[in-house]
Amino acid sequence: MGAHPTPIDFQCFLVPKTGSSPEECEDATHVSSSPDENSAFAAVSDGASESLLAGAWARQLVRGAVASMESADDQRGDGEDSRSGSFVEDLLARTVGQWDDYIAEYQAERAARGRPITWYEQPGLDKGAFATLVAVRIRAASADPEGPEAARHWTWHAFALGDSCLFHLREGRLITSFPIADGDGFGITPQLLGSRNRDAALITDRASTASGELRADDELLLATDALAAWLLSQPGISSGGTGKQLGNLADLGEELFAEWVQSERDKSRMRNDDVALIRIRVKTEG
Repeated sequence: MGAHPTPIDFQCFLVPKTGSSPEECEDATHVSSSPDENSAFAAVSDGASESLLAGAWARQLVRGAVASMESADDQRGDGEDSRSGSFVEDLLARTVGQWDDYIAEYQAERAARGRPITWYEQPGLDKGAFATLVAVRIRAASADPEGPEAARHWTWHAFALGDSCLFHLREGRLITSFPIADGDGFGITPQLLGSRNRDAALITDRASTASGELRADDELLLATDALAAWLLSQPGISSGGTGKQLGNLADLGEELFAEWVQSERDKSRMRNDDVALIRIRVKTEG
């Protein structure tokens, strides 16, 4: 009997800056699958530390991005994957459109604890929070006419604003790096999505989209900038060694992955910043 897809496998990791607690981490991850297991969704966001409530905004963004992709998947039609404008409009409705409600709850909670918003915090609340975003939808496509009976291929469609990245790996080797292709693409002022920005056309213009096809056992990695820059700085990313190394570390679990991140920071090979990683694998069984 031919091989057939099993549910897509997700692994999610969050490692705060050295000296910060997990609660202080300003990166966020979120994943979901459709009930029929024909689609999967994932998003990573990096909250900008210079803005107030960046972590909360990043968490709202990843949840909103996944929900927007799920909604588009339910209503999909020919060519809808390229309509990033519709995705952005829906995303803003789910995130920017709900930010004032979140701020009201935050202010009430602070007041209840006897720590009301101070005069010097208010300008930060008024300005809003900022974060990067990369989100991907994976969908099972039609059967491969040249493959084994019942075998299907999968497609991925991604959206990015800023320097959080998606990497497509095959046998550990880098197939696609999106939206940044090399280590020189990381700067100090990435594009950011603000919690007060309702201009869908402007965000759509600044964002990037990409797509590709997945084979069995391919991997997608969604990573915030510190880890993404580390990956692109490794010479083994082209030959497959670096991708396999990262996969082996992920398989060892969250604690050992966090220890490895700290080791790379201690050796000055990775910037001391929050790290978020989602590892996605299309698995098969005979």
